Amino acid sequence: MLHQTKNILEKLSSEAQAEMEKIHFTADLHHMHDKIIDICSRPTTIQDHTDWLVKEVINKWVGKKDTLYLLGDVSFAKRPIAEKFIDRLNGNKFLILGNHDKNIYNSTRFSQITQIKDFSFSQFGLNIHIVCCHYPMVSWNRKPHGSFHLFGHVHGRYSNPSELMLDVGIDNRGDLHTITGGVHRPINLYEVVVYMENKKKYIESLPEDSRFTIR
Repeated sequence: MLHQTKNILEKLSSEAQAEMEKIHFTADLHHMHDKIIDICSRPTTIQDHTDWLVKEVINKWVGKKDTLYLLGDVSFAKRPIAEKFIDRLNGNKFLILGNHDKNIYNSTRFSQITQIKDFSFSQFGLNIHIVCCHYPMVSWNRKPHGSFHLFGHVHGRYSNPSELMLDVGIDNRGDLHTITGGVHRPINLYEVVVYMENKKKYIESLPEDSRFTIR
């Protein structure tokens, strides 16, 4: 059932890993949302929040020629200010719309804007499929074949250990911060695969009747 990640890490070349490390996923930046700092205990102040998001959360990890998937809730500012913020972020940017993105739902700052993104990486003999949505889903495309699901919205308040899914919102102090070493930052594709490979092994160790079965 969960065959997608099988042997991926074993057949990864250094070239493939390097390309995968240039593809990043994140969510819930909440630019110009002052209350988010206290709500989610972000390590910054209201005055410094924008610069922190740009310099420490995104540009420190994402190169100018990298790819960045933003899984919703980018900015609470009016469109002109929001777009100035987006322009400061490195990467070729794709937006998966969240519930707070009405201000930028048709912005020209993104290569693509969608409600749900079916992402595929089919290079170096690999075939990785990920369904990206702002909201966590019970089922998603190609789930029975081992596809992954990345989401945001919940700020670390939801996790299902028996599913190949991950909250990539920067406030997820559970699984995400375990991967990043407690740092608020995007997760790259290579890190996604490593995380899902370990999670797959855990899922396959569970009794069949304890696994989530909706497909």
